[in-house]
Amino acid sequence: MVRYLSGSSSSQSSSALPPTSPLTSSPTLPSPPTISATTSQRSSGKTSYIWNHGKKIVHEGKDRWQCNHCRCSYAIIGSSTSNSRDHLNVEHGIPDPKAPVNTKQSTFDNYRRPPIRFDVLRKLIVEWIVERRHSFNETDSEALHKIFKYLDPRSTTALMSRNTVKADVDKYFQTAKATIKERLSLARSRIHISYDLWTSPNHKAMIAIVAHWTAEDYEVKSALLAIREVHGKHNGENLANVVYPVMKEYDIHSRFGYFIGDNATNNNTSIECLDQLMQDDGYAGFEPVKRRLRCFAHEMQIATKGLLFGPNVKSLEEYPAMAGVTDEEKREYAKKKWRAFGAVGKLHNVVKYIRGSPQRREAYSIVRDELRKEAEQKLRVPVMDNDTRWGSVMDMVEYALKNRVHLDMYCRGIKELEEDQLTEQDWVDLDAVQGTIISFI
Repeated sequence: MVRYLSGSSSSQSSSALPPTSPLTSSPTLPSPPTISATTSQRSSGKTSYIWNHGKKIVHEGKDRWQCNHCRCSYAIIGSSTSNSRDHLNVEHGIPDPKAPVNTKQSTFDNYRRPPIRFDVLRKLIVEWIVERRHSFNETDSEALHKIFKYLDPRSTTALMSRNTVKADVDKYFQTAKATIKERLSLARSRIHISYDLWTSPNHKAMIAIVAHWTAEDYEVKSALLAIREVHGKHNGENLANVVYPVMKEYDIHSRFGYFIGDNATNNNTSIECLDQLMQDDGYAGFEPVKRRLRCFAHEMQIATKGLLFGPNVKSLEEYPAMAGVTDEEKREYAKKKWRAFGAVGKLHNVVKYIRGSPQRREAYSIVRDELRKEAEQKLRVPVMDNDTRWGSVMDMVEYALKNRVHLDMYCRGIKELEEDQLTEQDWVDLDAVQGTIISFI
C-alpha cells in the first residue's frame, strides 16, 4: 500500500527560528549572517557526511555549519563535527553512515528516538480500528493516549478525532478500491465472481461479492469487491440488481467469466437476470447455463447428507398440514422421523433438545461439576448439523464422540430424551459413521 499522507509533521518550518540545542556550542543567533559562502565537500577537502546535508556560512566573522533541511546552524570548532552529526541524526533521522555500530556498549545514541512518520502512524491506527472493528471514537480513549505518551510523547499527535478517523477510513478504502480496479483492468483472464447471502449479527441480510482472476504475473487472485445489504425478497432478480451495479462499478461487467455458488435456485435465476441486465445495457450477454458453476464443498455436503438421511432430508422437520395439531405433537413427529435413522438421528434429537433453550444449555454446561477431573473446564454446547454449514454432520458426530461421558450423563433422567438415549451400539455406529465420512472425503 502506498504512503497516503504527507511527510512527517515534525519537520521544522523554514521560517521558524531554530531552538538552542544542548549539543550546540553556542546558541543559534537570530540575526542573518553577514557573509554566506557555500563550501562543497570536494572543493574544501572535507570528508564528513554533514557537508552533503549542509553548508558553511560566516556569521559575524565566525564559521558556522548550516543545515540544508532547516535553518539551524552550529559553530565550527576545529575539525569537530559532533554537533552537526547529532543534529542530523536526532532532528532528521540521518545518521552517520560511517559511524561504527557497537551493540555491546550502551551509548546515548541507543536511546535516541527516530523521527515519526505521522502519515504511516495514522494509517496503522486506521488499520487497527478496522481490523478489530473498534468504534471511530476509540482514539478519544484516555488510556490509549497514556500508552502512546509513554512510548513516545510525540506520537499522541497521530491520535485523531472520530471524524478524522472516519475520513481516513473512507480515504484508504477509496485508495484500495482504485488499486483493485487497476489490478482487474490488467487481468489476463476474464473476471469470475462468486457471491453468497448471510445474516449479519444485527440481523440484516447481506451479500458478499468476490472477484477471481489471473493477474498479469499469471497468479490466481481473489478480492472482496463489496458487501451490500439485500432488501426485500432473496430471489434471483433482487440479487442480480445488487450484484450488477457492483460489477459496473469495477468495470468488469463486460469481462464477466463464470459464477460459482451453492445449489440454491435463486443463484440460477440471478445469473439469468445478470445476462438480461447486460443485454439491456447493450452488451452481448452470455449463456447462463454454461457460465453457472457449482461449489464443490457444498456439493460434498449435500452428497454426504444424502448418503446419511436420503434425498429428502429437509422434509424431516415438516409436519403434514392438519387442523388441531399442537406444537408438541409436531416436535414428537419430527423426533420419530429422525430417530428412524439410527444413532445419528438420535444424536440429532439430543443436540437439538440441549440447544432448545438457555436453561438446557446451562444444565448441560454444569454437567462438568459432576466430573471431578474436569471441574475446572467449561463444556461447550454441542455442535448441531444444519443445511448451510459445510461438514456440520461430521462436526456433530466428532463432538459427540469426544464428549460421550457428558452427553450420556446429561440424558439420564430426562423424560423427553428417553427414546433418544444413545446405547453402546449407537456409539459404535457413530464411530463407524465418522470413519466412513473421513474415508469418503
